[in-house]
Amino acid sequence: MALENLKTGSVGEIVSCFANSFYIRTPDDELVFVTNHHLRSPITVNLDSAADFEYSLKPLDPAFFEQAELRVGDNLAIDLSGAPTLANQPNLPILGIEGLREVLYIATTVLAIVDTRQSVLDDRSIAYDGAKQFALTGILPLRDSNNTESFRKTVEGIVGLGVGFTPSGDDLLAGFLATYNSLARAVGRPKILLDFEFLKESTNWISAKLLDYMQREVVDDQVAQLIRSVGSVERGDFIIAMENLLPRGHTSGVDIAVGTVLAVTLLLDVATNGYGTEAIIRRLGLSC
Repeated sequence: MALENLKTGSVGEIVSCFANSFYIRTPDDELVFVTNHHLRSPITVNLDSAADFEYSLKPLDPAFFEQAELRVGDNLAIDLSGAPTLANQPNLPILGIEGLREVLYIATTVLAIVDTRQSVLDDRSIAYDGAKQFALTGILPLRDSNNTESFRKTVEGIVGLGVGFTPSGDDLLAGFLATYNSLARAVGRPKILLDFEFLKESTNWISAKLLDYMQREVVDDQVAQLIRSVGSVERGDFIIAMENLLPRGHTSGVDIAVGTVLAVTLLLDVATNGYGTEAIIRRLGLSC
């Protein structure tokens, strides 16, 4: 839902609430994220406030819009007049192929150093085996024959897999699809879009909705910068953008980054008729 298209009346109701943020589900099944943090996205309302929403709001509290003001619960009113909007990120060309393989090797080294406990890279985590199957039986066939049927079947084993507000399997897939779909056209591949009905039946509604936005390239500033850096002539840009993303959530930053690295190495192989994906999968610890 475009925030600038809000109409007077009911906007929806809160579905989840935290100290610094809350989520609104609209009547047409869209998601609005309201937060005190500064990370921007097309679905986010960023507040210049230190309010603690966990004590002032609760799930099912209604939200209304009237005269450029978003009213939530009994006490919260947000003035949206003059607030700038962030458009969806455009399709991005895959550029700077020279040296990109080296950048991916550096990225896997960084991922081997940082804390990856309970992420898809942790062989003791719930999501690890699913992530390994995703890499081996989903990604490799997709590279070699554009086998989306095998890819989609493998995806069924990772959506909703893992712990946390957004399960690790969802974040891995979100990072992969956001990157793949943003860059696929440059290498002559069609986008891959998963059915939202399948997603919401397989994981919690908020995670399903965030995954759906990501696959449609509705991404926040950090993810957009990571994808954009694939085309940078400066080799360090991708690593810097990835390092900025890694601290997100409990494991979300790591899981999204892994998905992005897997998508980039696959697309690089397609662009160059190469076979480097196996080495990246091995360096990530996702091979047999």
